[in-house]
Amino acid sequence: MDLPMPADNVLQVMNKLHQCFVTGARPLPAQVDYAPRIPVICFSVLGHDWVVPLDEVAELIEIQDCTPLPGVKPWVVGVSNLRGKLLPVVDFAQFLGGQLAAVQRLQRIVVLDRQDTFVGLVVDTIKGMRQLSRDDFETDKGEVPLALRPFIEGFYRADDGGRVLQLGPDALVESHVFQDVALA
Repeated sequence: MDLPMPADNVLQVMNKLHQCFVTGARPLPAQVDYAPRIPVICFSVLGHDWVVPLDEVAELIEIQDCTPLPGVKPWVVGVSNLRGKLLPVVDFAQFLGGQLAAVQRLQRIVVLDRQDTFVGLVVDTIKGMRQLSRDDFETDKGEVPLALRPFIEGFYRADDGGRVLQLGPDALVESHVFQDVALA
């Protein structure tokens, strides 16, 4: 590049350099807006796909032997010892008015530790962990079966057009229906 360099006028040199830079500069790449993503645990109950945010799950465990409790509703499986801590175990499908569909070897327990409530939910299968876009989350529960509505925060649209329900652990453990385990 051939630039005239008058010794007495530095300003002209700077302007000439600026013009050369501007004509040869490339534009910045387009800004890409990333939607916030949330890590979730995916599971299945009553033929529905469910998710629960990863930060609301204490752990996932295999089905364990439970000690049955007398005088409780049938959806309370019993209590189990999880590393020295008593874990109440609930058949989540039966609590929702159905029954587990998977064979027992596929079933797992989703352990929630919420608001001083430590509980395990037996689910049909664990499908894994995913990152879902918050932009795909819908709170309109109109399409969701009535029995499930109190216990979900909303749903995500699945790739196949179906719904993936997001469990609301706080709504579940605060529910008087969930807390009222004694037989009448």
